[in-house]
Amino acid sequence: MRISIPIAFLPVAQGLNFGEPHQCSRLSTSSYVSFPGSPLFQSQQSGPGGYWSANEAEIVSGCRLAPRNVQEVSTAVKLLVHANCRFAVRGGGHMFWAGAANIQDGVTIDLSQMDRVVVSRDRKLTAVGAGARWQDVYSKLDPMNLSVVGGRVGSVVLANGQTVVASPQQHPDLYKALRGGGNNFGIVTRFTLRTFEQGRIWGGFILNPPNTTVENLQRLQEFNTASGNAVDRDATNNQVHLYDANGRSAVLNILVYTRPIKNPEILRPFSNLEPQMSNSMRITSLSEMTPQAVHGKSSERQKGDEERTARRLTYDSNAWASFSFANNATIIAHVLDLADEAFGPIKAIPGFSAFFSFQPISREIIQHMRSKGGNVLGIDPNRNIFWLNYGVSYSNAADDELVYSTTRSYFAKVEQYTRSMGQHERFIYMNYALPTQKVIESYGNVNGYFLRTVSRKYDPKQVFQKLVPGGFKLSPARPSEHGGPDSI
Repeated sequence: MRISIPIAFLPVAQGLNFGEPHQCSRLSTSSYVSFPGSPLFQSQQSGPGGYWSANEAEIVSGCRLAPRNVQEVSTAVKLLVHANCRFAVRGGGHMFWAGAANIQDGVTIDLSQMDRVVVSRDRKLTAVGAGARWQDVYSKLDPMNLSVVGGRVGSVVLANGQTVVASPQQHPDLYKALRGGGNNFGIVTRFTLRTFEQGRIWGGFILNPPNTTVENLQRLQEFNTASGNAVDRDATNNQVHLYDANGRSAVLNILVYTRPIKNPEILRPFSNLEPQMSNSMRITSLSEMTPQAVHGKSSERQKGDEERTARRLTYDSNAWASFSFANNATIIAHVLDLADEAFGPIKAIPGFSAFFSFQPISREIIQHMRSKGGNVLGIDPNRNIFWLNYGVSYSNAADDELVYSTTRSYFAKVEQYTRSMGQHERFIYMNYALPTQKVIESYGNVNGYFLRTVSRKYDPKQVFQKLVPGGFKLSPARPSEHGGPDSI
């Protein structure tokens, strides 16, 4: 049920009470408002277009506002701030932890209606609404033989309702802060992305048994080194080590080569590694491969073992965490060994499975990021590193605390070990992080100072620190900061 509320109700917004969901109706003009129990509310919570994780879907806001354009976002923000009402902002809905993009009894601004993908006439830029998902983008661009990478411009609604453009030329400090700073500055409603010619690709899944772990890790280290030396810029690999209640179950390599060339040399160490439980490598497209990477589903050519294993990456409840360390196969092997012991208390809980996704981040990637407007991540541009996306999936929310405490204990041991070996990297990737991880602090003191300075400039009343509790907030300023960044 969609309910459009007349503008005549607007003056009463200042009387909003969090415990009275019907008051949400007074916060909308032409935006769609939905309430708990309505079909639209349920669809935005847990339907096909809802939250990725049940942890988020279990949070019940007082209502959900679904603006369709930037003007409606601006109006909603002004009214919520005027009413001193807590709110959350949901874009694609992929953050796993409860309250990251949803809020109990407050108001959730749901951007899922703002999902348009528009290509410029010269085919050099693509405007993507903040509610779009990558499948929406690839489905639009693949038939045009185009693809995108990186952002040039963002449309941002600030705490006072003003809409500004953030780019390397306009509000460059805000642009840089948004590239890693999360939801601390405003609501991004549109991304404008660089667009380039892109035809078919060679890609898919290769599933190996767990006794190939050491060989797979060694080949992954060599791949990251080669990528850092720009040996072949067309290749990527995301290597995932899978666990079930019996221990290690498989090693999954998600390979992509951005040209339609079968079995290119740089990826042969993975494609030729035997034995293989399944192999779905083929000439394909990004739009065809995305559902496979997310759900373990693609074409009839995909083997049953691979599909069942890939589906283990998504269950009802999830606990994710992030970590970074040096490009070293021996270190990664021991990180996995530590998990064998750590999973003892939780591997028998209903629905248990786990994954360790190692994503190579070469120094060339970091150098390109720095040359395109910079960011606040604080990653050393002269080193090849790995980002780890760790995840545990399970069936019952009653096991949340056990899983979270096990995860915290495990990562404390990982950090102790990697520091002792001189292989620790401080960076924590925000989208994968456990809610208790100190993401902003991992960027370093100077970047933290910069983010707080930008926050005070564009949000002087600190609305996105006080009224938007979800996400990773900026830590309070230190007394020494009043002297400037050099004093940190």
